[in-house]
Amino acid sequence: MRAVFNREELLVLLQDFHELSGIRTVVFDEWGLDYLSVPDGLPRYCRMIRSTPPGALGCRVCDRNACLRAGREKRMLIYPCHAGLIEVITPIFADDVIAGYLLLSHIVQGADEEAEWASARAACLEYGLDENAMREAYNELPRTPYRILKAASDLLSLSASALYQAQLARLVPGSPAEKLNRFLSDHLAEDLSSDRICKELAIGRTSLFHLARDTYGCGISEQVSHMRIRRAMELLATTEMTNSEICEAVGIGDYNYFFRVFRKQTGVTPNTYRRRYSGGA
Repeated sequence: MRAVFNREELLVLLQDFHELSGIRTVVFDEWGLDYLSVPDGLPRYCRMIRSTPPGALGCRVCDRNACLRAGREKRMLIYPCHAGLIEVITPIFADDVIAGYLLLSHIVQGADEEAEWASARAACLEYGLDENAMREAYNELPRTPYRILKAASDLLSLSASALYQAQLARLVPGSPAEKLNRFLSDHLAEDLSSDRICKELAIGRTSLFHLARDTYGCGISEQVSHMRIRRAMELLATTEMTNSEICEAVGIGDYNYFFRVFRKQTGVTPNTYRRRYSGGA
């Protein structure tokens, strides 16, 4: 495990979140495995589905795929689970490394009861469960109107961002992910080709490929570009360095290339970003 969670304080956060929203909240580790949840037990609806081998497998695959997609896209996702319920997931980052995931699970909006039940029923037909018992268990699930779901989703995203700052999630010192992230951060202004990274970390190209994918959800070149532009954003907002000086400081030698990549990642030009955000505006 490349991340360490403060379990006691994290439990308090999840309990508070559940108290406010009434939604079951889960922390997954970086491999998409359930690490901590409030409430601890599953609702009867989900227990029934997991009582069948295909249903249990469906839950594991659904959770893993949600983690992979959220990590790859580096954003919060709202999606239907394999059993016809709504879930919300967002990655937890320690620096740029995916340390785990926060999940809101087993959500029924209740805006159109019959249509929502019909969707859940159709999703679970292959599990061969008694339909009347399933409907009873489905009716026991709390209803979460869209406005509550939206507010809870926004809070979830903010909570995930705050975990690292609050020291509730951190990288394991000396882990491959921590070593890679520290090396990239310390050497952004230098050559960061795959060959150099492999040599410095004493790993092969295949190992680097998998480490980058597991750690960042993307390839190493894409992550280096992301980190360089993020550093450039910081320098634009907090210093009076020229754009050319910033290019050199973040390891991008071609200003035209820097301009294109910066605008693609941020949606604005470097000069526009500086005007908007310099001086803490």
